Amino acid sequence: MGGKGHEPERMCVVCRGRFPKGELSRYVPPVETDGPDASPVPDPAMTRPGRGYYVCGQARCREIFPKMIAGLMKKRAR
Repeated sequence: MGGKGHEPERMCVVCRGRFPKGELSRYVPPVETDGPDASPVPDPAMTRPGRGYYVCGQARCREIFPKMIAGLMKKRAR
């Protein structure tokens, strides 16, 4: 049963759809020195430490994600 193996799936934080990890953009909380009000930063290499936020390629999700950031960051701060 050869093949390319298992590709992990992640969920878009906006539409809650599941997609292969490689099809999503990842954002991570900024480093501590950026302050509590700093927005998540892109992680194109998907290698930065910590839990990330994944966003799919749908235009609607990319448009809504910046508006969701404040709520997402508050949940992470708990």
